[in-house]
Amino acid sequence: MKDEQFSFEEAPGKGCACPLNAIPGEVWRQLFRRPFRKRHPVLFWGAGLALAALLCFLVARDDEEEMFGGPERLALVTVRGAILEAGDTLQWLREIGRRESVKGVLVRVDSPGGGAAASHEIYDALAEIGKNRPVAVSMGSVAASGGLMVSMAGERVFANPSTVTGSIGVRMDIPQLQGLFDKIGLGQQTLVTAPYKNAGSYLRRLSPEEKAYFESVLNDMHAQFVRIVAHGRRMDVQDAAKLADGKIFTGREAKELGLVDELGGQEAAHRWLARKTGVPFERKLLTKPKKTSLRPRDLLKAWFGLDMSDIGDTSWRTPVFLHQF
Repeated sequence: MKDEQFSFEEAPGKGCACPLNAIPGEVWRQLFRRPFRKRHPVLFWGAGLALAALLCFLVARDDEEEMFGGPERLALVTVRGAILEAGDTLQWLREIGRRESVKGVLVRVDSPGGGAAASHEIYDALAEIGKNRPVAVSMGSVAASGGLMVSMAGERVFANPSTVTGSIGVRMDIPQLQGLFDKIGLGQQTLVTAPYKNAGSYLRRLSPEEKAYFESVLNDMHAQFVRIVAHGRRMDVQDAAKLADGKIFTGREAKELGLVDELGGQEAAHRWLARKTGVPFERKLLTKPKKTSLRPRDLLKAWFGLDMSDIGDTSWRTPVFLHQF
């Protein structure tokens, strides 16, 4: 028995009035034809990958030209939120430092400070850039403690009248969990080879000797902070030390005390830097390129603010030295 052939012609004597019968069979065959990507998958996906690679190359080249090619530019460095680690900011500062087309740096600080070492690292990197090109600082809502330290690298520092700044000093946090552990029957025994190796344990209070030891460390960090303020603000160390009692100041008070130069926002700092360097104010600021990643941990951090690297982190059990308001 032969296979029946599908026909769109009207069967004799049937008298079917279906309008689809008027469509030629060739049209139907084209409509139900397998798509090109299924008939030639290697060609289709190969061409797609080649096109994607070409677009990535063109975008990367345009970004490079936008960042560091063409006319002279002013670069923007943003220090926002708690300063817990300095890696990304330091990498951006290194990129800026290598490019001769960048004639000045505008630093926007909106931070209550953070880790002592991280704040110091950013200050040092900005101060190094400031040896060869002007650095202007714009304080946002808060530029206190470590945020103030970072700002001290600026040749010209601007603050809003209501900016919260100051808080010069060092803080040390030692978690204390021994009371809770005693209640639930948990504990830990630690063996050490040196008397101060376990100083600051979260399972017991400091001994008088340990307290004196940590205070000496804090005093050294405090003295470093005071010297940074004195150097950045071109004042005597004794005068800077008088401001280093941990108090906060408004932007208006900070100007009277010599911690900032002018009252104004980011635009005022940008205009000063443009006049200083000769780079037109209207020219777009050079900003740090945004990094995109499809890794699950990076997507979780970008979408929900969840940092998976914190899982398993035991740093909460150790003393923390902070330049933080």
